[in-house]
Amino acid sequence: MEETAVKKKSFKALIVALVTVLVLVGGSASAFFLLNKSSKLQYFLAEAETFKEMSTLVEERYKNELNWMKVQQEKPVETKYDLSGEWNDPSVDPMMQEIQSIVNSVTLSMNQVYDPTKKELETAFSGELGAVSVDFGSIFATTEKLVVALPFLNELIRFDDKDFRKLMREFDENFEGNENLGLPQLFESSSSSMEEVNAYIEKEYIEFLIKELPEDAFTTDKEEILVVDEKVKAKKITMNLKEEQVKNLLKSLLTKAQTDEKLKEIVKDQLGVSAFAGDFSPSDLAMVVEEFDKGIEAAIEGVDSLSIPNGLQSTIWHQSNQIVQRDFALTIGSHEDDLVTVNVTGTQLLEKTAQQWDYKVALTDSFGDESTMNINGDLAWKDQQADDSIVISVEDIEFSYQGKEELNDNKRTFTRTFAFTDGYSEPSLIWQGNATHDSDNMIANHEFKFSERGIGEDLFSLLLKQQGKIVKKVDMPEETDSTVNIGQMDRGQIESFIELEVAPKVEEWFYELMGEVEGELY
Repeated sequence: MEETAVKKKSFKALIVALVTVLVLVGGSASAFFLLNKSSKLQYFLAEAETFKEMSTLVEERYKNELNWMKVQQEKPVETKYDLSGEWNDPSVDPMMQEIQSIVNSVTLSMNQVYDPTKKELETAFSGELGAVSVDFGSIFATTEKLVVALPFLNELIRFDDKDFRKLMREFDENFEGNENLGLPQLFESSSSSMEEVNAYIEKEYIEFLIKELPEDAFTTDKEEILVVDEKVKAKKITMNLKEEQVKNLLKSLLTKAQTDEKLKEIVKDQLGVSAFAGDFSPSDLAMVVEEFDKGIEAAIEGVDSLSIPNGLQSTIWHQSNQIVQRDFALTIGSHEDDLVTVNVTGTQLLEKTAQQWDYKVALTDSFGDESTMNINGDLAWKDQQADDSIVISVEDIEFSYQGKEELNDNKRTFTRTFAFTDGYSEPSLIWQGNATHDSDNMIANHEFKFSERGIGEDLFSLLLKQQGKIVKKVDMPEETDSTVNIGQMDRGQIESFIELEVAPKVEEWFYELMGEVEGELY
C-alpha cells in the first residue's frame, strides 16, 4: 500500500511539474529567444510575445490605477475606507424596521498611513452610528515594534518584534516557534521579490528547458485558418515529443531542481515571507526543504513507470508572433490501464480595441468518459469605453462576468456583474461605482449588490468609499516613561496589568459608549 501511495504522489508531482513548465514557458521572454530563427525558438517566441501583448493591453487600459499603485510603493500615502450598508425591505415588520434603521445608520472606518521608504505604518479604526462617533484605537508599526493607542488608556502599549518568542514562552514553556514576530514582512514588496524569482527561473530553467528540447521535434508550415469569423494567414508550428523524449525532459528538469540549492532557498524565502507570528518556524522550513527533496526524488523514480503512449503534441498558429490558434494533446497515466487524456483547443484574436478567445479544455479518463470546460471571452475597449464578457462553463454549471466601463479623463465609471447558474439557482453579484486616479490622490465609490431569482437587487447594498492621498509622513506616537512594554513583562505582570488596569477602563468606556448609543436610538 505504501508503494502505491508513493507512486500516486509521484504521478501527481510529475503532473504539477509538467503543467508548471508549460505555464512558465508560455509566460517568459528574453533575449535568449532571439539567438536564432529555428522552429523551436519561433514557437517559444510566439508564446512569449503573446503573453507580453496581453499584459500590455491590460496596462494600457488600467494605466491610471497601475500608476497609483506605483505611487503607493514609493511615497507615503494615506488611505481612508468607509464601509456602510443600505437595507431597503418595505415588507419587514416594525421590529425589523428598527434593526433596518440601525444598519442604515452605521459606518465603519479604517484610516491607514503607509510609508514604504521609512517602513512605518499607522492603522486607525473608528465608527459612527448616527451622530455618535466611536474611536476604537490605532496601531502603529515599524520593522522593530508595534505600538497600540487605545481610547480607554492614557498609556501606550508597545511590543518589540524581537520579544515574540520570549512572550510566547511566558504562556507556553515548550514553544519552539520563530524568535521574532515577523514585522519586517509587513513592509516586504512581493512584486520586487517575485521579479527576482521569475528572472532566476527564466534563466536557469526556461532557457535550460528550451535547450534540452530537440530541434527535430518542431516542424513549421503555413496555413490559412478561420479565427473569430476572419480568415487569417498564419504560420503553423508543431511540437511533437515522443514518450521517451517527454520522460527524458522531465528527468533532466527534476534532476536539475534536485541539486539546485538556490531554488530551495527561494522556496524557504517565499514561505518565510508568507509566514507571520510563528506560522513557519526554522524547523518547519527545514522540514519543508526535506520534503521538497523527497518529493523530487520520488518524482524522478516514478518517471520511468509513467505511460505516455502518444507522447506530447502542441501546435500553435501565429501571425507576426501573436498566437491565434492552438491545439494541445497529452495522454498520461501511472500505467497503461489508468490514462487521462488532456486536450486544449481554441482560437484567440488580440487587437488593440478588441480581444476575443474561444477555448475548450477536455479531460477523458480510461473509461472514455469526457469532462469539458469551455472558456469564452469577448473584451472591447474603444473610445475610452469597455464592453466585456467572459463565460466559463462546465456541463450545466456556468460562471460569467459582464462589465461595462467608461473613462472620462481620470474618472472611470463601471458596472461589473459576476454570475453563477447551475440550472436551479442564479445568484449574481453586481459591483458598480466610479474611481478617479490622479498623480497625487484618488477617490472611489463602490456599491455591491446581491441578486438571486425572486429577490430584487435593490434589497440590500454594501457601500465602500475610498480616498487616498500623498502625505509627508506617518505621525508615530511619542513614547514616554509610562509606555507599557509587554515584551519586557512576565506572565504575572501581564495578567495583573490586564485585570487591574485594562479591564476596569474597558468596562467604563463601554458603558459610556452604550449610553450614547441608547440616546441616539431612543
